[in-house]
Amino acid sequence: MALDSCACELCILQRLETVTHLFLRCNFAKACWASIGVSVITSRPLVHIINLIRSKLAVPFFMEITILMSWCIWTTRNDRLFNNEDSSVDSCRRKFIYEFSLVMLRAKPSSVPAMSAWIDSL
Repeated sequence: MALDSCACELCILQRLETVTHLFLRCNFAKACWASIGVSVITSRPLVHIINLIRSKLAVPFFMEITILMSWCIWTTRNDRLFNNEDSSVDSCRRKFIYEFSLVMLRAKPSSVPAMSAWIDSL
């Protein structure tokens, strides 16, 4: 399969789609993160960005949130690229909330109240 372009499909800037751009630096990705209360300074190295996300979320399940939002951005991008679906921050956020509810089903019972409180606060 040959791709027509290596430009980011989600932002109007049409920047080169790198991992860091797609998940953190793209305006679409920034808006998705902001929709769950995370705003990051994306000019820092990746490890600093992850640590900043951890401190902003301040919950023991921050990695689940980080991985899940990255997954939702990725699948939203793929839906746009391969299925010609419109992508919106709201649809990515709804997908995140739905997927997070599924994560809670497999979480330790002792973690569920905090996870539920966090998702309800969005």
